Amino acid sequence: MTTTQGAQVTTPAGRVAARITTVTSPTLLLAVLYPVVGALAAGPVGVAWSLIGMLFTVAVPAFIVDRGVRTGRYTDHHLREREQRAVPLGLAALSVAIGVVVLFVLGAPRAITALQLAVLVTVAVATGITLVWKVSFHTAVVAAAAAVLTLLGGPWWALAWLAVPAVGWARLVLRAHTLAQVLAGLVVGAGVSTAVLLLAGVP
Repeated sequence: MTTTQGAQVTTPAGRVAARITTVTSPTLLLAVLYPVVGALAAGPVGVAWSLIGMLFTVAVPAFIVDRGVRTGRYTDHHLREREQRAVPLGLAALSVAIGVVVLFVLGAPRAITALQLAVLVTVAVATGITLVWKVSFHTAVVAAAAAVLTLLGGPWWALAWLAVPAVGWARLVLRAHTLAQVLAGLVVGAGVSTAVLLLAGVP
């Protein structure tokens, strides 16, 4: 964590923002999103299928980042330093891509395969941007999750969008991103996920 961010965490707003950032980390959000999508798409069987997607989208990328932090290659699990993002995000995209192939070959429900593809395209686009500009992955993933849940679950699941401004606010309070970077993450996450699911015929 940088000195500026550390100073922000000492304030009441900073402590709240730090907690929001932790509980809405991309890895944790995806770990929650996958079984929910599986249940909405195909009930208990869908949840079982979602575990396969989680292996490639959550477990493998989390291992890569955790290993990098433990060896000192990365400063933290949130990859706050833009220069440190390219390799772990590239490897994460490769893992997610393998997951797309596996789910498709095994005949997973369309919604789960489409979610895997949506994550892949979102990661690829955001990684491309982050090579030159630090787009907010936190906002991208929470916006993507809100869009997916709204499409699959209907009006009540649209309440998930309430998490988007909360996460954006937290990233701004911690000075992890500018407003433009937060908004860009929102557009990338929601836009890409919505487009992929609709093109895949989901719902």
